[in-house]
Amino acid sequence: MIKVVIKDSIKQGEMKEVQVERTLSGDYILTEHPEIDVVVMPEKSKVVVLPKTDQTDYVYKIQDRLLGYLTKRGVLDLGSIKAGTIHGALEGTYPKEPPEGENPLQVVVFNVAQFIEDQRPIYTFHKEYEQELEKQLTMPDREDSTDLGEIPQDTFKGSIPKTGFPTRGIYRYNY
Repeated sequence: MIKVVIKDSIKQGEMKEVQVERTLSGDYILTEHPEIDVVVMPEKSKVVVLPKTDQTDYVYKIQDRLLGYLTKRGVLDLGSIKAGTIHGALEGTYPKEPPEGENPLQVVVFNVAQFIEDQRPIYTFHKEYEQELEKQLTMPDREDSTDLGEIPQDTFKGSIPKTGFPTRGIYRYNY
């Protein structure tokens, strides 16, 4: 894992520290998002968004949101967004040589890092909510639980008797 400091050439001076993994083929993988991995391929001028685990509607919406974010910021070409060759992947291309002469790799990585940073509060909220819900279910408060013996036993509880119904149907089915 490499920590890279990138600079936004459009805003002149805004910098971010991003954890990036570099592959043998020269591609960059941003893995900080909890649901997706983002692969930036400088030789092909392509951004590929992969799900970390299973492809679900939730993960697809995150991928779509990221590609929409990059498109609205002018990083990706709108007509280039399509399904990737890997199951569950979405991809889009960016221009090899922008008109103002910025480094396209830095612009792409900076904007992906900005998206991940913007989405971080949402994921921390979801994580904390799930932890709190699990805590409420596994360790309930005194008012939400009962002691053993607090609810008296009955000889018959529920709607289906253990011995079957007293009046069976014509086919003599027992439940």
